[in-house]
Amino acid sequence: MEKTYHQFNRILIANRGEIAVRVIKTARDMGIETVAIYTDAEEDALHVEKADLKAMMTGHSLQDTYLNPLQIVQLAKRYRVDAIHPGYGFLSENDEFAQLCIANNIAFIGPSPQQIKMMGNKDEANKIALECKVPLLKKVNGNVDEMINEAKKLKLPLIIKAAAGGGGKGMRIVNDFKELETEIERAAAEAARYFNNPSVYIEQYIENPRHIEVQVIGDSHGNIIHLHERECSIQRRHQKVIEEAPAPNLDSKVKKAILNDALKLTKHIGYVSAGTIEFLLTPNQEHYFLEMNTRIQVEHPVSEEITGVDIVREQILIASGMPISFSQDEITICGHAIEARIYAENPEDNFKPSFGQIIGTHIPSHPNIRIDGGAQATENLNPNFDPLLKKVIALGNNRDQAIKRLRSFLNNYALFGVESNREFIIKALEDKDFEMGKYDTSFFQAKHEYLLSKNPLQNSELEVISAAFVILKNNTQISGDNIWRKTGYWRQSQQHQIRFSGYKLHLSVIYQDTSGISLEIDEEDIILISSIRIEQNELSFIIQGKHFSLNYTVGKDGLFYIQYCGRKWAISDKPERSKRSNKDENNDFIKRLEAPMPGRIIDILVKEGEQIKKGNPLLVLEAMKTENSINAWKDTTITKVNVNKGEQVSLNQLLIETE
Repeated sequence: MEKTYHQFNRILIANRGEIAVRVIKTARDMGIETVAIYTDAEEDALHVEKADLKAMMTGHSLQDTYLNPLQIVQLAKRYRVDAIHPGYGFLSENDEFAQLCIANNIAFIGPSPQQIKMMGNKDEANKIALECKVPLLKKVNGNVDEMINEAKKLKLPLIIKAAAGGGGKGMRIVNDFKELETEIERAAAEAARYFNNPSVYIEQYIENPRHIEVQVIGDSHGNIIHLHERECSIQRRHQKVIEEAPAPNLDSKVKKAILNDALKLTKHIGYVSAGTIEFLLTPNQEHYFLEMNTRIQVEHPVSEEITGVDIVREQILIASGMPISFSQDEITICGHAIEARIYAENPEDNFKPSFGQIIGTHIPSHPNIRIDGGAQATENLNPNFDPLLKKVIALGNNRDQAIKRLRSFLNNYALFGVESNREFIIKALEDKDFEMGKYDTSFFQAKHEYLLSKNPLQNSELEVISAAFVILKNNTQISGDNIWRKTGYWRQSQQHQIRFSGYKLHLSVIYQDTSGISLEIDEEDIILISSIRIEQNELSFIIQGKHFSLNYTVGKDGLFYIQYCGRKWAISDKPERSKRSNKDENNDFIKRLEAPMPGRIIDILVKEGEQIKKGNPLLVLEAMKTENSINAWKDTTITKVNVNKGEQVSLNQLLIETE
């Protein structure tokens, strides 16, 4: 494509995953070459495939690769880039990295190092908000003893926050003053790990607030504009999952006050580049400054969709010295946008990250759906990285239409091989309170039981699953469009015993000919299956005159993965293993704790010889940027701790031994 702007010829993206792919897309549209950085375990990553050039980093840990400013700048110089885009996370809010880029005559696509440092430290940001007379919650700073003494003057609950934090890291909620010292130490340790800065402070905690943020953009010519507000209250572990713009049910006066405060603060510091001002909104409609993120946000697409502004494009233009390409008067809201973050995680297991290989996907086409994705089919998910797979953004003429479009897409979007929160999000979108826009940051906690609930399968659904299994069982070599001529050899009176999600069904193929299959289920119901059509990851057929379609993949593990009407099952016809003794199902006989996933031991909470109770936390394992507490499975005594704090562990590695 012909280059539109001459300022930058080539940029390096100091990031990975979906945000790297997102930056590559805009850069290509602008006629700018891109360089992707990656580790030796990421050669099949989507951002590497999409970039014009790729640069492999040396090292294996994050500290040696994506968090290594010197290596990234050295690669940028080797590939003769004009600028570096940091994306979000990693070094995106590291003022020393920004300064290093500038010192090497490489433009940093973001604000100045001074602005990053100023607003990245929450203590400093709060002082600036105070100068601007932007509302602030009561806060306590100082050393541990000073904070404990001053905090007792505030009302519980309190929240401890990392001064250089973000993304819910270095954050602890305290409901008992006795827990304060311990939680301060844990928050400080977490802050040191993620931000290389152990500083924390204490703040009055607002229960059940809304999380409202404003997208701002400034340039070096003194222009400051906003792209209206976003609602980001649907969160788990203080990390956002569903965002929308504009915010629903937001009083016009409150909205105006929030936008004015966001612009006031942004103008006060002469901010340059894209940034976000975040606020908490209390149930009685009072708003308080939370923080400023001096980078592009994960949820930026919803603001782009309702305003038509490409925020990444503006970042690149501004970094090249050009002014914002529009005025505030030209920004109007058109429609409503909702974004769902699809994470590789298991909501039923406290959102534990899921890792391994993606073995199949199906992404339906939809004219009003935008997908920002960083993972692709057959990719191995690395436990060192964030479990975000894709962002699905729906645009509608109004909020109701956007919700329906997003829900429809997610019902037909299939992802096989790893667990995800897709079904959990679908249930959230179906919730009546969400549909009415009546929610706050407590939504997931308050609705947890409902969101995890699953309706019993109806007979018609069991018939569809059974029919799909029988067809796929006889079609393990599936390719392209095919109908009966590709269904293979059929034995009359085939017998299958299948299991899935607590269900057991006995299937008998009574007969098969060119017109279809006659299938008996549990020696009771007989169904006729006809008009079978198999395509890549899609299967359709007719049962008793009614047409059905679903998505599937056949795993190397012998399982048949089927998704129908938004729900997914792994179906097995292998005989169940007989249990050798009752010991196999009694946790009291288990004496070894093995790592449930690869990761890093960030805290060990027990010592050898210590007596523990069932449910007591034993250690904290970090994987995919998520902390996972590993708890005791029985009352026992610790006989040996086999790992050390800070150690990287592999899957099934022995961690702890007990009596």
